[in-house]
Amino acid sequence: MLYARYIGSLLLIIIASAAVAQTKPTYHDGPYIAYRGDSLDVMWIADGVVQQERASSLAPYTFTRPKLPTVTVRTSHDREPYKEYTASKYVAISDIHGQYSVFDQLLKSHNIVDSAGSWAYGDGHLIIVGDMLDRGDQVTEVLWKLYQLEEEARLAGGKVHILLGNHELMVMEGNIGYIHVKYRFTSGASQVPYPQLFGKSTVLGQWLRSKPISVKVNNTVFVHGGFSTKVLKQENSLEKINEVFSAKVIDQNVGESTAHNLPSLLYFENGPLWYRGYADPRGFDEATAQEILTALQADAIVVGHTSMPRIVSILDDRIILIDSSIKFGKSGELLIYEKGDLFRGMMDGSRLQLGIKANSQDVKSPFEYVHELADTDLTIILDTDLKKLFGKNREKKKYQEATLTAIHNLEFNRQWDIRLKTRGNMRKKTCRIPPLKIDFSKTALDYLGFTANDKLKLVMPCEDRGYYQQAVYREHILYQLYQVVDSLGLRSHLVDVILENKGKEKYSFTGFFLEDETDFASRTGAQVIEQGIIRDEAIDRGAYLRMMFFQFMILNTDFGIQNKHNVEIVKMPSKKRVIALPYDFDYAGIINNDYAVPHESLPQETVRDPLFRGKEVTIEEVRAMQVYFESIRPQMEKIISDALYLTKSSKRWMLKDIESFYSALANENRWKNTFVNP
Repeated sequence: MLYARYIGSLLLIIIASAAVAQTKPTYHDGPYIAYRGDSLDVMWIADGVVQQERASSLAPYTFTRPKLPTVTVRTSHDREPYKEYTASKYVAISDIHGQYSVFDQLLKSHNIVDSAGSWAYGDGHLIIVGDMLDRGDQVTEVLWKLYQLEEEARLAGGKVHILLGNHELMVMEGNIGYIHVKYRFTSGASQVPYPQLFGKSTVLGQWLRSKPISVKVNNTVFVHGGFSTKVLKQENSLEKINEVFSAKVIDQNVGESTAHNLPSLLYFENGPLWYRGYADPRGFDEATAQEILTALQADAIVVGHTSMPRIVSILDDRIILIDSSIKFGKSGELLIYEKGDLFRGMMDGSRLQLGIKANSQDVKSPFEYVHELADTDLTIILDTDLKKLFGKNREKKKYQEATLTAIHNLEFNRQWDIRLKTRGNMRKKTCRIPPLKIDFSKTALDYLGFTANDKLKLVMPCEDRGYYQQAVYREHILYQLYQVVDSLGLRSHLVDVILENKGKEKYSFTGFFLEDETDFASRTGAQVIEQGIIRDEAIDRGAYLRMMFFQFMILNTDFGIQNKHNVEIVKMPSKKRVIALPYDFDYAGIINNDYAVPHESLPQETVRDPLFRGKEVTIEEVRAMQVYFESIRPQMEKIISDALYLTKSSKRWMLKDIESFYSALANENRWKNTFVNP
């Protein structure tokens, strides 16, 4: 059974009957239009207030209101008879998930619509491979745009194919666990359960229920998840599959049955809306792909459903994965067919031939991909021999086999065969759970459209207790603060982690991924300096001062330039001198880990004792740093104050230390002893 397929169903009773919130947000939503005999009931939200009207459906009805889609309602939405199509050109896109702005930009930049948003693609075909609903806050905008384009394309001799995805089915059957908070308010304000806004009597509900789950264009099959061999062994006719799904799955509560009949096969995890096998480099091979294509009598199959860093072609364009993570609302791609060639269509209107690797930054590493997610949107399960990993051999620099399962927004994504080893010299000695380095297979990364950077650094709480969890949160915050101090700082990203041993959960907490030097170099164009001794005087002076004053602010002395201890030395193309990037702040006094002690060579009794380690700093440089750090103080304090995962005591602790730093900067009488001649 899928990991969280029914997570949202328990919320339905609570949210659908929710009363209007006392404080109404100012936003717009709708329209939601339902057939009522010879009339139409129309409801929308304007400036946070529910509006309604009744209109005749005998004549064409057009809804026009400021800041909402313009809609001309059609009188019927009959299911079209099955047919296969031939097109001289087409574009395909999947998993829009309410991200209208990204969707609209892709259509406009590739001239599918004109600047006014009207159909401009002539006799071309636009194929939507499911999952228009859920997650984003512009779902109705997406649906009504497609409703409009469908008719405009028909009149121009073109075609819009709209296929259902698992999220359309989920909403129809009452699972609202993935809707945006905006639609929870709409449901409460209107006193209409969200699924009923897409019920059988509504315009959008009838329209969606008329749509197929698969179509064949130019002998290429399009389907949201994919066709498994299990389904195709029972039925391989797309006409029959579409017919059975429409008649026996939608609104039929198939989930209550476990019989191995065709409706059940279509509904569950091996069904065409849920299957993820094509995105599994461990279990999907050329023979399986050919078996599927032969059964479908097709040359290729195009699917969405599984988030990818870009559109990915495998097995010589026979399997094409087009869920390019539009759901995150930042970017996306569409698949273009023109004159017999296939292309990836980019946000700026450019295109790259499918299957040809680009050198541009559109190809992401695992860290870059994860960094685009919201914090803790991702859960990873690491299953390995924990006794061996954390046992007495932990200090040996050897990898061991493991499985990584990625779950995004409570929805199963994919599994990886990986290798793990512990990292962090001191934490390996002192922590029950030291940081880890994750090593992916380069072949698997290539298969799934990532760059070849196959390493991820994962920092976890030293022990599975609350104190250490807050310590990890505070360390993550320090990377965010340094990004304010110097935009070239390394990045980190929170991730929920479950450690398992042979499928049995042992630990559960939040850690963070840390950007490594390879990812940093790829992002910035920097050259990492690994060999040779670097002296303080060789560092770019501005970057050097910012780093030294930051380290003083967080009460950290556990670093060294010459021996590259907890710093990366890099050469930026735009700078004459190298810069130092600090990392591993777990010995900082602002975190105050119980194992953190100052180095014996330093004049400190504890890591809480402030010590400035900058060399040959002048009064003028201190004054410049005072002005600079004062300018960024509000931003840094806001990062700490806004961090929901920090406890009140953690926030007070960090803000108090930062206040002490600014007090030291404000006391010019102590500059010579503190900064100039420490």
